[in-house]
Amino acid sequence: MKRTVMMLAACAMLAACQQQNKTAANQGGNEAPVADSLHFVGELPAADGPGIRYDLRIANDSTAGFTMTETYLEAENGKDQTTIYTGKAETVTQTVDGKEVKAYKFELGDNTPATYFKIVNDSTLRMVNDELEEAASELNYDLKLLR
Repeated sequence: MKRTVMMLAACAMLAACQQQNKTAANQGGNEAPVADSLHFVGELPAADGPGIRYDLRIANDSTAGFTMTETYLEAENGKDQTTIYTGKAETVTQTVDGKEVKAYKFELGDNTPATYFKIVNDSTLRMVNDELEEAASELNYDLKLLR
């Protein structure tokens, strides 16, 4: 019990410190996941920069809360630009090319389209479009589970 209270307090302090980095679109009052979570990281391609670093944590409990840190590398005058999103991850299933595909859907705010990550296996998520289709590119769109 003590450990849970201490973890909750530490997360509250972290959330308070990171509050200043949030954009107005993602300040909807959602809580970051506190319990045991899945932690995925990766650097994905960007259209107009060297890449986007993702740090994604999904609560491994019934809340399905998430915290996604999205860092555009060298975005503004050579400096990284970070946005933190929180909310509830939704699991979606759809048939793509005759195969059932499962993915996480992350709502990022009123003026930001949802982000989708296909569940490739227990240790890999792959960014896909809203139809759960992969990019027609040889570039890496995978996030890997940290252990």
